[in-house]
This record gives sequence, structure tokens and C-alpha cells, in this order.
Amino acid sequence: MNPSTDTATDTQGSEDMPQASETTVTAAPAPLRLEKEDIPTVLGKLRTLVQDKTRFEPHDITPLGEEDVLQDFSLQANYALEARFEQRVINGYFTPSGNDCRCGSHEVGALAHAQEKERLRRGAGKLDNALRQAGQAYNAIETGAYLPHAVKYWHLDTCVPCSGKGRIGCHTCHGATTETCWNCHGGRTVSCDAYGCYGSGKVSCSYCSGSGTVAEQVTDYITVQVPTTTYSNGSSHTSYHSETRTQYRTEHRNCYHCSYGKVTCNTCHGSGNINCGTCRASGKVTCRTCSGVGDLRCNPCDGSGKVGTAAWVDVHVTPGYSVSLPKQAPDDARRIRDKESVHSLAAIASSLSLAKVSIYNEDQPQEVDALYAAKLRIVRLDASCNAEKHHLVAYGTDLRWLTLDDIVEKLLRGDLKALSDALAGSADDGLFSAHVQGLLTPLHDVAASELNADVIESVLSGDADHAHVDVVSAEYANNVRTCVLGALRQVYTRLAKQFWWKSALAALAAAIAVWFFAGRGAAAVAGLLVTGAGYWLFNRKVKAVLSEALGGEQQAERAMGIAGKGRRNQLAQVLILAPASVAVLAASVGLPVRVRPAAPPQQAAMASAPVAPHAPAAVPQDASAAKAVKLYENGDKAQALAMLESLVGKGDAGAYGLYGWMLLMGEGKPGPVTAPTAQQREARQVAAKPLVGKGLLKNDSYALTAKGVMLAEGWQEPRNMARGLDLLKQAANKGNAQAMHLLGLYHVRGYQIPVNHKEARKWFTLAADKGSAGDIYNLGLMDWEGAGLKRPDRASAMQRWKIAAAMGEERAIKAVAQGQP
Repeated sequence: MNPSTDTATDTQGSEDMPQASETTVTAAPAPLRLEKEDIPTVLGKLRTLVQDKTRFEPHDITPLGEEDVLQDFSLQANYALEARFEQRVINGYFTPSGNDCRCGSHEVGALAHAQEKERLRRGAGKLDNALRQAGQAYNAIETGAYLPHAVKYWHLDTCVPCSGKGRIGCHTCHGATTETCWNCHGGRTVSCDAYGCYGSGKVSCSYCSGSGTVAEQVTDYITVQVPTTTYSNGSSHTSYHSETRTQYRTEHRNCYHCSYGKVTCNTCHGSGNINCGTCRASGKVTCRTCSGVGDLRCNPCDGSGKVGTAAWVDVHVTPGYSVSLPKQAPDDARRIRDKESVHSLAAIASSLSLAKVSIYNEDQPQEVDALYAAKLRIVRLDASCNAEKHHLVAYGTDLRWLTLDDIVEKLLRGDLKALSDALAGSADDGLFSAHVQGLLTPLHDVAASELNADVIESVLSGDADHAHVDVVSAEYANNVRTCVLGALRQVYTRLAKQFWWKSALAALAAAIAVWFFAGRGAAAVAGLLVTGAGYWLFNRKVKAVLSEALGGEQQAERAMGIAGKGRRNQLAQVLILAPASVAVLAASVGLPVRVRPAAPPQQAAMASAPVAPHAPAAVPQDASAAKAVKLYENGDKAQALAMLESLVGKGDAGAYGLYGWMLLMGEGKPGPVTAPTAQQREARQVAAKPLVGKGLLKNDSYALTAKGVMLAEGWQEPRNMARGLDLLKQAANKGNAQAMHLLGLYHVRGYQIPVNHKEARKWFTLAADKGSAGDIYNLGLMDWEGAGLKRPDRASAMQRWKIAAAMGEERAIKAVAQGQP
């Protein structure tokens, strides 16, 4: 089989392929020529640098001699060519182009490989022609595919897996379009998932909660002999009479609705299984692999029915660049080559022209070299400055400095030494010295050179290379930073020594003046405001001094920014702010509290007049949480509530617990006591909840009581009787009578817990011992009914009621009056 010819886009240069291994370019572009007046001079650049970046004049630099030469150098571009063999798997959707060639399956790779040498030869010829083109840049050839393939060799056969049909049987359902249900595995039923059943067929009985037994309240009527004792003439006589009493007891019996706590599940009707919902009890589902089609698109041929291979050869190029100098080149030229990259040298070269193109190994060329002849301008200047001779070297069309021989640095070192000497002399002035004039003149000379400011700011910014690294050394940059920052610190500190006592005196005077009219709090605020104003005036003073010394506000602001960045103004800030702040603090603490004058007699009379029933109670000066608790326990709830409101407003943590409890129970509010509506009760619970939470942080007994009630009753909390009782017991153990009372009520009523008369009597007795008249009445009621006793003891009950009635308990007063509860 004969390969087809390449396309026209790739044939250029095939007839012009050089016969020799090296070709010399005969016509090169003319080198760049500059008019004399357009060529920049090193002396002019140096004088511009001195004029723009230092305080010196250009005539301080005297030229002694200048040498301006064009140094020859060679730039070599080496292009490595590589023929890359590519092979791909194709299918029936492959569309060959006009030059692509179909062949046998065993010939595809061999024919493509046979094209490698020819492709390399054509690539070298194309590259040679491209390099010869006028105006072609030395680096215009980029890495990558340089000569793409012109022909592909390909072959297609019938796809074996699908026998050319493009479809293959589904490996999951094997053509059946359905697969076994993954949920029931073909069994068509699954375990019952009803709550409590889970495949057992039984669930817990809702009547007995799965226990198998229920409790019933049984009423018994019993006849008892009640003793009656009479006293006459110093003797007593006891007689007995019969009374019928009601007695309650709890009996446990088997639940009639279940068998040992279990009933048949209504979902599975006792079978433990239900129909599978995934396959609808059929045992089969649509095949998830083929979506019920029964076959799949063949993967090797992608449904085309054909598979095969295609192969071709691409030529890739990888350029490399290098620079060489003549053997007799001077040392400064070699230093320039080592400093700059190849592309940088090409950019600043005075001329760059193609000299020759070389192709190696004509039979199978793999490298093409292009040699460029170039010239680099090098200027050597001998100059004198301060009676010293210097040798300067610059190069390139933009005259980059190779060396300045420290000529600019030596101009600046005199100013830097004067500033260093002034700093050394200021160290001997003493601790309290406040004179700054000796530092301003040398500081002005150093700061007048913009180069110094650029260097300092770049060093403070943490740059790897300081500004003007080609002009001054790193040692000089560090010295100028140290001296300038030290001078600025001295200026700040010495001006602060002149100013601090004025700022402190003004702040103290302002605080005393405001105290006389508005009190200590306003005096402290006024003093601090004056302190801030003094700090602002101090900065204005520093700016004015530096502006005068450095020759303008812009220079002063730049110097102040450098001082702030270098943290050299911190001591001055402390000297200005600390004494004034201490003076204000001392005045606000030491000055006495301003007392308002006494009210006139008429106002005093009005104040002593009785207030309306709904007016809030007066809060004493010495209010405290302990006094509020004492008032509450003594029955003065309105006064306690008013005191607690004041303490909570001040953030007294000890007042939150009792205040939250009183809000929750609606205690201490003025006006007649009426039953709250559901909305009012909920509003009280919402308002009390955050206060109770804050009281719990202090483990307050009233907060524990309130939280226990909220959990037991389900107020703003999920009902949790066990946790509520636990909190109430914690509060009761702290001596809280309200918690003891609630524990007694919950146990005697059996609310959410079994009735326990013994436990109820215990907590009622503890509350009664704390002086609770209501709990004394409750104990009497238990005695009357015999709750927790072998028989009723009405005499003891009446005795208790009399005690409670004497304490003002209304229910006890009625019971004593009518002889029964």
C-alpha cells in the first residue's frame, strides 16, 4: 500500500530542503542605528538620579572620562525536533479526511512509523524557512506540536462483543427487562415495620402501657370509735362514739384488653409480614441497569458495530536558548551575562540579527540551530565626587546599572554621619531634656533626599530587596533606617516632655469644673474628652515642627507615617495619654458625690402623703437581694417586688431567681387578686423563663423551685416530672419553703406520680416548721382524713387549724368556725 501525499499546508520547504548541514544567512537585517542626540548618556542618568532622589545638585558629579562601546555577543536558539507516534482506538463513527488512508489491521502502526523520518525532514525544512523570514523574532517558535499529521492510517473491523449489532445483552436481567426485587429478594413480603411490632406480630397494649396490669381507686367505708375527752373540776372523762369514714386505696388487677401486655398488630394482623411496597408484592422490579430495555449499548464500538485503530505521526519542537561571548570579552560583559537572562539581554540589545541556520543529520534531522549576532551597549564612566574617583558601568538600551561604585551612597553618607553624631550627643542631654533643635537640622538633610525615605519604607514593609538596591548597599539602608527612626523617636519624646503636663492639667481642670455642676460620672467623661483633644493637639504640634524642619507638610506626614510604622511614637503617646488619664481617674474617684439640695417643706409634705394603691413601692438606698428575700418571706411581697425590679435593672445576679419566681406566680402585683386568663398566665411564663435561667447559674433556691414547677407542669418546657421533682428537692434542701409546699402537694394529690401520704406529710411538716400557715392547715386536713395515719385524728387537726387561724390562714379560720373543713 502506498501512502498518500501530505496536504499543501505541510509541503512548503520540501523542495528547498538544504543539502548541507549548515546554511549561512547572506542577507541579515540592518542593525539598529541611533542618532547621537537620541542616545542617553550615563552621566545624564546619574545626574538625574542625584537631582531627583537626593538633596545634592548634579554639578556635584564631575566626569573624568567616558567609554561607550558595543559589545558583540551571540544568541543561539536550539530547536529539538521529535517525531511522536500516536495511536487511538476508533469505532464506526470515525470519519476519515481526504488524505487519510485505510489499510490492514497489521499495517496501521507500521505505515505510521515509516513516516517518522520523512516527517522530521519536512519539519526541519519548514522550521528553516520560518527562521529565514524577514522580521521573524528569535523566540517566535513556541514549544508544542509544530508539524501536525497530514495523514492517518486506519482500519475498522466488525465489533466482536455485539457481532456488529451495536447492542449487547444486559448482564443484570439477561434480557428479561426485570430483576429480582432488592427489598424482598423475590419473597414479595417484608417484615412489618409498625411501631412496636417490627416483625413480631404483637404491639404493647395502650391501656396498660404493656405492663399487663392496671390500677383502680377503691373506696371503703369503715366505722371507727372516736374518743371525746371532757374536763370538769380538774378531772377528765373520755367517752367514745362511732363514726363512718371514707378510706381510699389502690388495687392492681389484670388488664382486660391484652394478653400479658401485648395485643395483635393492626398493620400486619399478627402475621409479622406485610406486602413489599418496592415491587408491589410481585417480587420483580424494572431492571435498573438497562432501565427495562433488556440490552445495552455496546461499549467498545459505542453502538456503531465497528471497532479498530488509527495511527499517525506528529512532529513536536522544544526550543532552548543560550548566550555566548567572545573569548576576549571583558569581565564586566561576563558579569552582565550572568546577571541578566537570555531574553532580557535580547530585549536590551542594540541590534539582533540572524547569522546562520544549521540543520543536523539530514537523513533524520532532530535539531535545528539558529545563531543570532547581537551587540550590547556598555558604557564605562570615570567620575569624581567629593575629591574621590569612581568607576561606573551601565549597559543596554535603557542603561541599567551594573555598578555605581557607591558614588551616590558616598554623597549621602555625610548627612547620615551628621545625624548619627547628633543622636549620640542627645544621649548625654539627660533624662528630662526637651530640646529638639539640635536634631532637626541633620534630620532635614537626611530626609531631604527622597532616596532615603524610599529605602526606609521598603525596609519597614519587609521587602526582600530594599528600594534602589542598585544605588545603595544593604548596610547603608539599615543605617539610614536606624538613624532616622531614632531621630523621629527623639523628636516625638522630647516634644511630649514639653506637652504632657499641659494636657494633664487641662484634663484635671475640665473634670473638676464639670463635677461641680453635673457630678463625678460627667466629670470623668469630660476629662477623657479633653485628654483626647490634647493628644490631637500634640500630633498637630509634631506635624508643625516636622513641617518647618523638613520643608513642607507632605514631608512631615511621610516622616510621621514612617515613625508610626516603625513604632517610634509609642513612648510619646504614653507620656501624653497616661498622666492625663491618671489625673482624670484620680479626680473621678477622689471627688465627693454631689448631693442634691433638700426639697422645700411643701414638696416634703407631698412626698409624705399617702400614695395611690397602684403606685410602685419606694426602693430604699441600701437595697440588696438578701433584703428582698427577707421582705418576701415576711409577707411584704409588693415591697420585695419593687426592690427586685431595681436590683435586676442594675444587673444584680442574686435577684434573678426570686424575681423570676414572683413573675411566674404573679405575686407582688398591686390591685385585687383575680384568677389570670390563659393568655396572662402564658405571658408570665414567657417573661419569667430567661430570669429563671440566669438565677440557675447562681444555683438560687427560688430559681430551682421555678424551674421545677415549669418542668412538672410543662410550662414553656417539655413536661419532665422526674427532673422537676429533683429540682424541687434541691431547692427544699436549701431551706426553700415554697419548694417544700409544692413537693407536699404533688405527693398528696398523686399528680403524674403515685399518691404517697408519708412523703407528703414529711414535706408539709418541714414547710410548717418554716412558718407556712397554709402547710399547717394542710397537715390538719391530712389528720382530719387520716391520710398517712392508722385512723383519723380530728383533735390534732383542729389544734393545727387553730394555730394556722391565729397566723391569718383564711381556710383555717373557716374550719375552726364551722368545726369541719
